[in-house]
Amino acid sequence: MDRRKFLKVSSIFGATPLFAKNDNRLFFKFPKKPFEYYHLKSKNSKFKVMLIGGIHGNEMGAYKAADLLINSDIEKGELLIIPRSNFTSILADVRGYNGDMNRKFAYISKKDPDYHYVELLKSAILEYRPDVLISMHDGYGFSIRNKRAWGQSVVIDELRYKNFNLFSEANFVKNHANIYLPYKLGLINTKTFTSHIHDEQKKALTGWCLEHGIKAFCIEASKQLPTLSEKVKTHLTMLREFFKLYDVKIKDMDEMIKNPKKFMDDSTPVVELKINSRIYKYRADKKIKVPKGSEIVIKSINGPRGSFAVPIGVNLNWTSFHARYLTIGIKNDFEKKFKIKIRS
Repeated sequence: MDRRKFLKVSSIFGATPLFAKNDNRLFFKFPKKPFEYYHLKSKNSKFKVMLIGGIHGNEMGAYKAADLLINSDIEKGELLIIPRSNFTSILADVRGYNGDMNRKFAYISKKDPDYHYVELLKSAILEYRPDVLISMHDGYGFSIRNKRAWGQSVVIDELRYKNFNLFSEANFVKNHANIYLPYKLGLINTKTFTSHIHDEQKKALTGWCLEHGIKAFCIEASKQLPTLSEKVKTHLTMLREFFKLYDVKIKDMDEMIKNPKKFMDDSTPVVELKINSRIYKYRADKKIKVPKGSEIVIKSINGPRGSFAVPIGVNLNWTSFHARYLTIGIKNDFEKKFKIKIRS
């Protein structure tokens, strides 16, 4: 898919109260957050590998690494990549804006704001049925130094689950990735199904996958790594070893690991607003004064993947609402790019 993506307003839903026709407040319409997936397939593919990033919104090493692979040339194998499965939390730069999404796979209420995206993710997994699914995260600390830390690790739910020898593959990845990583990996077995120590993992993505007959692993860079590039390198290094097991070959994978910033798009998005009947485009900080009762629609955002418009100080689940004034933050994932301040 093209590196630059237009995000158009497709629907307006949510809690929008009725107001009198003479209401002088401004009316805002924001796009529904997209659920994007990317399918890469070579002419020579034996296995299907699925990568899931962004379940936790403040784990940017995970979703940035997944995103980096989208534009790569796949020479062998097949990938399905969902880099931003919890885009609301990514934009808020928090673990879970609506609670921990990684505890909602066994059950989620239809009233939960995450319901639509969790169900889309589960449907994509069951329809695609990968040979292996890899859930990507950034964890606290360094697992080889602290038994309670999950950072820098490969995580399995059991040594073996039914016909899946999880330990063998996880140990291969750990040992081979550690040859190249300055911050070494550990291996964590949560014993999800044979112990009550980590019962919460039965609600998590990997536990849910295993119960549905899909082999799944979790990989964790450390949040305490000094730079985003180091986190991305850690993820890509682990993925390179998984790819060896599943006969996937990515052109320039070694170069991507060596210098991930070279492959990142840091350009500033352009936002298109429709204010009443006129269209305006902005790419830098702007203060706008509009007539009372105006309607402001975010029509599109043209920029790197992860670009979006965020209403500051307003519930991020809302797609339409009234306000007397508003600051709109234009972001690329967690990074703030510029602001548009609107008042009457």
